[in-house]
Order: sequence, then C-alpha cells, then structure tokens
Amino acid sequence: MFYKKGEHLLKNLWITGYRSYELGIFKDDDLKVKVIKNYFKNRIINYIENGVEWILTGANLGTEMIIGEVVEELKQENYQIELAVIIPYQNFEGNWNDSNKQKLNIFLRKADYFSYLSDLSYTNYVQLINWQSFMLKHTDGVLMFYDLENVGKPKYDYKAVIKYIEKNPDYSLELVDFDSMQDFANSMFDNY
Repeated sequence: MFYKKGEHLLKNLWITGYRSYELGIFKDDDLKVKVIKNYFKNRIINYIENGVEWILTGANLGTEMIIGEVVEELKQENYQIELAVIIPYQNFEGNWNDSNKQKLNIFLRKADYFSYLSDLSYTNYVQLINWQSFMLKHTDGVLMFYDLENVGKPKYDYKAVIKYIEKNPDYSLELVDFDSMQDFANSMFDNY
C-alpha cells in the first residue's frame, strides 16, 4: 500500500519494520532474509532512481539490520545512497547476546552516519517517542514493513506516522504487508 497525498521529491527515506522474532527469523541464513533483502533492494533502487539520497533507520534486529545489508550491496553496485543509523538511547543493545552485539557493531561500522539521540541509557518510553519524532522530522517519507492485520512492534511507528501525516500531508507512507512480500517471494522462486 502506498499513501502519498502530495507530489514532492523524497530525499531522505525512513525504513523500518518487523523485528526478527516477529518474522520468525532466528538464523542469518533463513530464506525469509533473502526474500526480504531482495524485496527491499528493488524498492530502494526505485526510490534512488526517484531522488532518494539517504536511508535512515534504527538498529533493531530484523528489518532495520536487513536494510543495512541492502544499502551496503547497493553501494557495491555503485548506487549513490547513504545510510544513517539513529539509535534512541545509549546501551540500546544492553540485553542482547554477544552474537547480536557483534552484528550491531558490524552494522554501525558500515553506516555513513550513526548517532544516539539520548546520551542516557533507557529511562522511559519518551526516548522512543523522541526518536520517532526525530525520524519523521528528518525524512520525507517512510517505507515500512508492517501489515495492519498482523500487529507487532511497528504499530507504534505506524501510529506516529499517521498522526504526523495529519499535520504534514506531503509526508509519504508506503506499507509493505505480508501479502505483498508473499507475492514477491512466489515470483522470486518461480524464476529459479
């Protein structure tokens, strides 16, 4: 689904979505990762060809880290795109296991820009609201892997985006639902 009320050029695109556990992804070589990467690679190429210069994302395991891999691949293919990783607070990965902390370190080293919004560790949900506000104010649109019929963590970002669009009708929202992802997977494997 694509929601766009105004016609304007997008330069900065926020990409977010489901966490790995919400997608049932528990190994890096899960076939779902390949499908998600290829889907988003096609979408990001389309956005680049239409003027997007920066991808902004968080650092959650799942969609956001997959996006980091996609941007890295696109750079190796000579696409002109930059990756900014914005993390809501210090010690974001505090409860993660060592393997996931290592993934985060690799992810952040490959980013063109990286910053914590708060110098504090997690204190309360206001830090997450501030992060959403920052992402919205510093982007022209969002590409979100979120299915309205399959509630998960992205619902909070989705609600923030909808509220923001009420006051900023030129802000773009593209939702990727499970049906779209499944259709893409079917076509991807039909070609093998």
